[in-house]
Amino acid sequence: MRLRFDGLYAEQGQTYTSFLRFFPTGEGMAASVEHDLPLEETVVSVAAWLLPDHPYASRGPYSVEDNVLSFDATSREGLVEYLGVIAPHGMELCLHSHSHINGHRAYGVYRYQRLPTS
Repeated sequence: MRLRFDGLYAEQGQTYTSFLRFFPTGEGMAASVEHDLPLEETVVSVAAWLLPDHPYASRGPYSVEDNVLSFDATSREGLVEYLGVIAPHGMELCLHSHSHINGHRAYGVYRYQRLPTS
């Protein structure tokens, strides 16, 4: 099971979409945005700024062992931990999250969203 690096993983809530993005360097990034556009447009918009040089995005190391993904995203506000599995096809991440910022715990399925080629 491998992570995909040519897109974002997204989980849509009722009013916001959470994104995870991973890079071959071993760094991952996380962001949540309110969605008022179709998912495809939101993905393109978020991908434009959810990059390693973004000064305020949540980021941190990730590790993959077999199909288990562990990811710690740290921002100015604090830490959110993610732990779960990569689906065999690599198109979904089934993750538990724990925010050390507000104590919130959740489970979500993040679905892979390919970035359009330019």
